[in-house]
Amino acid sequence: MVTLDRRQALRMLALGGTALATAACGSPLASGLVATPLEPEKVAFWNLWSGGDGARAQTIFERYRAAHGAGSLEATTLAWGSPYYTKLSLSIVGGRPPDVAVCHLSRLSNFVRAGLLTELTPDLLTGVGVDGTQFDAAVWRSGLVDGKAYGLPVDIGALVLYYNTDICGRAGLLDAAGRLKPFTGEAAFRAALAATVQAGARWGLVSPVIADPSSNWRIFDTVYTQRGGPTLLAGDGTRVAMDDRIAAESLRWLRDLTTAGLSPDTATDVTSVSLFATGQSAFLVHGAWQTPTVVDAKVPFSLAPIPQLFERPAAFADSHTLVFPRRPSGDDPGRALGFAKFFLENTDVWAQGGSLPVYRPVLDGSWFRGYEPVASTAPTKDIAIYDPPAWYAGAGSTMQTLVGAQVALARQGLTGPDEAVRAIRDALAGYAATPSPL
Repeated sequence: MVTLDRRQALRMLALGGTALATAACGSPLASGLVATPLEPEKVAFWNLWSGGDGARAQTIFERYRAAHGAGSLEATTLAWGSPYYTKLSLSIVGGRPPDVAVCHLSRLSNFVRAGLLTELTPDLLTGVGVDGTQFDAAVWRSGLVDGKAYGLPVDIGALVLYYNTDICGRAGLLDAAGRLKPFTGEAAFRAALAATVQAGARWGLVSPVIADPSSNWRIFDTVYTQRGGPTLLAGDGTRVAMDDRIAAESLRWLRDLTTAGLSPDTATDVTSVSLFATGQSAFLVHGAWQTPTVVDAKVPFSLAPIPQLFERPAAFADSHTLVFPRRPSGDDPGRALGFAKFFLENTDVWAQGGSLPVYRPVLDGSWFRGYEPVASTAPTKDIAIYDPPAWYAGAGSTMQTLVGAQVALARQGLTGPDEAVRAIRDALAGYAATPSPL
C-alpha cells in the first residue's frame, strides 16, 4: 500500500474537496494507487460522464476502438465531483495514473500548481497535429496556466435561456422566423416574463433553488458579474474581492422575481426542468446540458444565450478538458494525445448533449452551424465566465457550496441579502486566509 506524507494528503484534500479515508488498499478510493499496469498499446482514460453524457462518450469510444482495435482503449467512469478528483489525484501521487483524464477547466490550475499534470509543449502538440489555434481563442486562453497549456478543451457548458416557443409566440416575443426577439435590460426582461404569464404560463421563469448550491452559485455569479461585480476572489484565492453592495443587489433582484410572482422559490434541479417541460413556465435558466431532457419531453422550445440585463453580458460556464497526468517514467503521452485528438474530432457527437464544441473544425463546420437549437447558443462562448482560481474553487467545490447555500436562502426569503453577503464573505475569508496546501 502506498503511504502518503502529510503534505500529499493535504493536496488530495484540496484537489478533491473530500476527506481521505484511512482505508485498506482494496477500497475504491485506494484502488487507483495499486492498479494493474495496462498494456502498452492501450489508452487508459478516466472520466466522470454518466447518463446522456456517458452514452455520447461511449459512442466516441466505440468509434475509436473500431479504428484502432478492440483492446485499444480502457475507459473508466468514476463518480462525479469531489470523489473523482480525489481519486485522480491519488492515482497520480501513487504513480499509477490513467494516460488521459477529464478535468473541469475550473479545477485545472489546482492540478497544475500541485505538479500533477504534463505540460503540453508546442513540440508535443505538433507531434499529433494539434495547436492552440484549432480551439476557440477565449476558451484556450482561459485554460492556460502561467501562459502554458496543460489541457485540451472539449466544450463550453454554460447557463443558457430555454424558452417555450408556443407561450412566447402568444406573448408576442418571437420574430418572423420564430426566434426570441432580442431584448436588453432588466426592465425589458421583466416585461417579457410578465407577458408570458398573461399569455397563460404559470411562471415566467424557473431555475433551481432548493437543494442545489451549484445551480444557485451559477445564477448568482451570472447576475453579479452582469451588474459589474469584480471577481469574488483575487490573488489565486488569497483575498476576497467581492463587492458587497453589488452582491446584495444581485440577491435582492433574484428574490424580487419571486415576490413579483414571476418565478417560484421552491424548484429543485428536477422540478425546475419539469415545470418548463410541462409548459408551466415560459423560460428556464439552466445548464445547456439539460437540452436532451427537454428534447425528450417533446415541449416546443428553443435556446438563446443568457440576455444582457445589466452593465455587461456574462454567463456562467465551465469546460471539460482532457489532461495528461504526470507519469513517474516521464513517458511522452503521444498515444494518449492521439486519442484526445480523435475525441475532439468527434465532438459533433458530444454537441448533441447541448454543450458547445470548442474544437474549431467541428464548431465552424456546416453540421454544427445547422444544429439547432444548440447552435443558437454559440455567442455564449464570447460571454463565458469561469470560477476564479483558488484551491477551494471550481466545479463541485467548497466555494460553490458555501456561496450557493447562502444564495438559496436569500432567494427563498429565509435570510436578507445583506446578511447572506456577510455570511459569504466570512466563509470565504476563512479559506482565503488558509495557506494553500498545493
